[in-house]
Amino acid sequence: MGRQIHFYMLPEDRSEFLRVIQEHDSTAVILRDSDSSQVEPIGEDISADKTLCVWNRKLLPNLERKWIPDPGYYRIDTLKAPILEFTPSFTATWEGKPALGQGRLFGNFEPYLGKPDEFGKWYEGLVHWIRQHYRKNPVSTGGYVGPAAYEFYEHGGYLLPNFLPPKTKEWLAEIGKQHKQSRTARVRKKAKARS
Repeated sequence: MGRQIHFYMLPEDRSEFLRVIQEHDSTAVILRDSDSSQVEPIGEDISADKTLCVWNRKLLPNLERKWIPDPGYYRIDTLKAPILEFTPSFTATWEGKPALGQGRLFGNFEPYLGKPDEFGKWYEGLVHWIRQHYRKNPVSTGGYVGPAAYEFYEHGGYLLPNFLPPKTKEWLAEIGKQHKQSRTARVRKKAKARS
């Protein structure tokens, strides 16, 4: 069964998360898909339109991408290998205001895959870190919000699902609630501080 945790991370949140996991484990962040079978860690220049992988070298010392004939590229086999997919948050504009789309950390843990127990423990440790250092998402899309992303939200930014929603009346109403909720919460907080 696959497990995932959703989050909102601005680049400073993401850098802190990746710094922490790389300090505690022999971990590298890599591109899932490439035009090469060779796997090399990527630097700080992380694009939100790419799916990344988090590779713990203690669990899997050697890793190579497999050729996918159609459409013709190399890919990490995240189903069979003890590798986590890391999809960064994306930035966008929603109704003329800045918005942040949801990212996720995902792994496959089905027993028939034969992955080591340490893989599940490693994943749960990363999830625990996110839950300890991030806030629960205050809006309906769920997940957790990094410190910089939460400040972004508090200053009027929208938190979107993991895709750019169509501008239907349902999505406009749902996402439009965010600013009403945050304004109401700020007014209550100020009133409570004055009492």
